Amino acid sequence: MKKTKKKVNKKRVLILFLVILIIIILIFLTLNLKSNKTLKDKGYNNLEIIEIEKLTKSEIDTILKYDYNENLIYMIDSENYNPNKLNLYLKYTSKYKDIDYLKMFELINNNEFKETNIDEYVKYLDKYDISNTIKYVNNLKNDVELNDTTNGFLSEKYFIEDNLDRYLSYYEKHKDLSYKEIVKRINSNLDYEFYTDSKAADLSKGMYTLVNKFFYLDKNYVPDDLVDVTGIYARDKAQLKKVAYENFVKMADDARSKGLTLKVTTGYRSYSFQSTLYNNYVKADGVKNADTYSARPGFSEHQLGYSADLTNKDNVSFYEFQYTDEYKWLKDNAHKYGFIMRYSKENEYITGYVFEAWHYRYVGVDVATYIYENNITYEEYYEYFLK
Repeated sequence: MKKTKKKVNKKRVLILFLVILIIIILIFLTLNLKSNKTLKDKGYNNLEIIEIEKLTKSEIDTILKYDYNENLIYMIDSENYNPNKLNLYLKYTSKYKDIDYLKMFELINNNEFKETNIDEYVKYLDKYDISNTIKYVNNLKNDVELNDTTNGFLSEKYFIEDNLDRYLSYYEKHKDLSYKEIVKRINSNLDYEFYTDSKAADLSKGMYTLVNKFFYLDKNYVPDDLVDVTGIYARDKAQLKKVAYENFVKMADDARSKGLTLKVTTGYRSYSFQSTLYNNYVKADGVKNADTYSARPGFSEHQLGYSADLTNKDNVSFYEFQYTDEYKWLKDNAHKYGFIMRYSKENEYITGYVFEAWHYRYVGVDVATYIYENNITYEEYYEYFLK
């Protein structure tokens, strides 16, 4: 009797399990058929439905809120598809049918996209770059008109929103220059005369502090942790900030392994030393000429302690250094040690100094490498990335 009862119970359990399984399958099939029917009612064909049903239930529910969208499959199959933005894709490709859906898709995917500005974006989408349109509408609309000139500046790599009025003003006087060149000049403050509109250098930037003909150091400023440059690394008595010195040693040692010699002739200069130096040059050549090759006191980056003037084993003059093998090596390798050649030939009008093949400034490997690879001045880098 007991065995028969156990068999009956097992049979009942098995039957119950099968019934539940059948019910689940029927529910699934019913829901699936309902979904198919609803998607078909919206106008989607079988191939489109197959693609749509790869999405989550939440995504499918979102799709069912809207009429048939002929571009839906292209959007959900895109590598840039964001399920969290599906509602926006459908909402605005449906609302603005005259706008290319790809532009709308890209617009909504932009990290700076603001839904509240959608009507303003649409005004310019057919004419201007999407990222420029977003920049303009989000930040500049109340100040200037978006036209071909404004768009030209917005397209530049080192465009700075706060400088737009200055770009446009400079453009009116220099229409022969490219947008790129104007951005470069304004970011370097060349809409002002050298030594005018000068400001105190921002020492909070540490080793990235910019000192040039627009940013000065106080006469009492003396950097901390200066160390003596000694032995084979020095031609004359000199000092550098510790980090600059340590990296110069690495650079000089690696140069030596190539049969080259690098020595520091000048590092840190005090305000009073620079004052004496500059005044002597003025007496000899006059202010205009002296300003092309010597900094006024307080405006010399030597006072920061991160700059060094170099020579080689033959102790060639500064002006002969450009013809040495050491200079050739430094051009392609100094950035690997965090140094930049501060005053290049092609950028004399930016820095305000004649070409100095011997003058190197320590800014760290990352910054030096960027400047080297992108062929920009430290003025440009500072304005765009650091200021």
